[in-house]
Amino acid sequence: TGTALALNPSDQAKKLVQQMTLDEKVQMLHGAGGPYIGNVAGNDRLGIPPLNLNDGPQGFRARGHAGTSTQFPCTLAVGATWDPNISYEFGAAMGQEFLDKGSNVLLGPGMCIARIPRCGRNFEYVSGEDPVLGVKMVPGIVTGIQDQGVIANAKHWINNNQETARMSENNEVDMRTQREIYLPPFEAAVKAGVGSFMCSYNKINGNWSCENPQMLSILKEDFGFEGWVMSDWGATHSLSIEAGLDQEMPGKHYFGDTLKNAVTSGSISNETIDDSVIRVLTPMIQMGLLNRTAPSADDINKNVTSDEHNALCRKIAAESTILLKNDHQILPLLPPWNKLKMAIVGTTAHSRTKTAGSGSGHVSGPYVISPFDGISSHRMGQAYDIFLVDTDSADDAKKQVEGADIAIVVVGCISTEGADRDSLSLDGGQDDLISAVAATVGSGKTIVVASVPGAILTPWRDEVAAIIMNFFPGQEAGNALADVIFGDASPGGRLTLTLPNSENEMKMTESQYPGVDGVSTYSEKLLVGYRWYIHNGVQPAYPFGHGLSYTTWKYDNIVAKDTSILFNITNTGLYSGSEVAQLYLQFPPGYQEPAMQLKGFQKVRLNVGESQSVTIDLEDRDFSFYDDEKSAW
Repeated sequence: TGTALALNPSDQAKKLVQQMTLDEKVQMLHGAGGPYIGNVAGNDRLGIPPLNLNDGPQGFRARGHAGTSTQFPCTLAVGATWDPNISYEFGAAMGQEFLDKGSNVLLGPGMCIARIPRCGRNFEYVSGEDPVLGVKMVPGIVTGIQDQGVIANAKHWINNNQETARMSENNEVDMRTQREIYLPPFEAAVKAGVGSFMCSYNKINGNWSCENPQMLSILKEDFGFEGWVMSDWGATHSLSIEAGLDQEMPGKHYFGDTLKNAVTSGSISNETIDDSVIRVLTPMIQMGLLNRTAPSADDINKNVTSDEHNALCRKIAAESTILLKNDHQILPLLPPWNKLKMAIVGTTAHSRTKTAGSGSGHVSGPYVISPFDGISSHRMGQAYDIFLVDTDSADDAKKQVEGADIAIVVVGCISTEGADRDSLSLDGGQDDLISAVAATVGSGKTIVVASVPGAILTPWRDEVAAIIMNFFPGQEAGNALADVIFGDASPGGRLTLTLPNSENEMKMTESQYPGVDGVSTYSEKLLVGYRWYIHNGVQPAYPFGHGLSYTTWKYDNIVAKDTSILFNITNTGLYSGSEVAQLYLQFPPGYQEPAMQLKGFQKVRLNVGESQSVTIDLEDRDFSFYDDEKSAW
């Protein structure tokens, strides 16, 4: 009715709930059978469509329909762009594909902090190892998704920082550490209006995440989250609706008949179940799900890829490419005077290209452009005599690269949900491969490209001229790499993770990771990632925030005015490019804060000789610490 339409979404939801039977309410709070990763039955009588929930954070995971959705770069790569506008474009493109596939809940973005460098899911998380990076990058993804009429899902709440023993581990974390390190990206998602949350498998301070009244109270009461909390698949351990869980996925072991009987007997109040149903309905109404035609059964089979999204993949992959090293400005490669021989080396270069992680974050796209294909088909590549050395064997590669004028060694590794990486080293002898090629072709003529799920060790870094890291770059990997190598695009990425010199350089004890007797103790407190390195005076292989450009930059007229920092950036070099201005604050002594903390950043793109005025505004929170005793900032 006209009156109903005039109501805000929450009030409309309340009116609908007043018309629902107990069975209809219960039906909305658990999963059911269906073609999507998660399915919640609709209500034809009241015009409530089903919820069709689907993975994942790198695009629509189309089980049984491979090639019908776009394999975007991974979320960690999106974070490496340090560009909130790209976050929005990424979210909007994924949201459109989900909508066209008939899905109305996108199970992403992931935003956990990379506490453990070997964590198997770091590639899924946009925040990298810094909460402020997450705070700035998360809202664009959420808004982009939801502007398409698809509900976003903030995951995994909370402390899903390792995959080892994730189904049973108990994370002991003090509240100051939670508030300052792990919660801010999720709070930013709430402020951006995210419609749903997913609680994780692990325990926090003795209680399962999905029945943790302290943490769920922070989410709903302190942060003011008005949407619903669903469990990760199989993460419901009891009828925990009073603790703050709203929906059990993917089935109804606790939130089916058990919930109905508890309401009927009076052990669970009508007000409690009504609140959960209202929380599910409110974002459904807000996103317009009740006002549009319900998806058809065939929608999930549609091919939703497009030239526009292919181009966006290529753009994001280039913008997230990080130039770690560029001795003697070997890059970008310029047209040779004569037809130089270029060896492209490694199975990751062609036969085993690494473009996406495994698990719920995996997407099988319509195609993958390998680095070899991208470089050899580029107009500049055609000026070289390019040949493929499709092996990771150091001995075989040495023989085959003899006579090459330049070598590009492409290496990589995969990680997956459900398991942490065995180490930060490249597997399959790839470290030896790099050294062998560099010794044969020459260190000044060897370029390394690493397609990886997060931090890696680089024992060969002094043996090569240039190093590029592009995390998991998605289906346009090779084209984007060629764009960067030949100078069509600037390497726009900056590290979101510290690259260490050695395994476990932060000297984590077993009690910290992977845990002792099922307990992981966050005794490092605030010293996560680069904070540990600065506090302990250790120089990493490559620091958080690092990334080179093909051009040079000048910062001047730096002024602090109230709570803002103003300055100019000028491109003083020979190439157009992008720069990420990063602002770090140091707290006064006595507050037990890490020495330097990222508090703001801005990415600028300038042509040769251009200047831009930049302002980075700070908020009260940026100058604050969390007082555990007072439970306040």
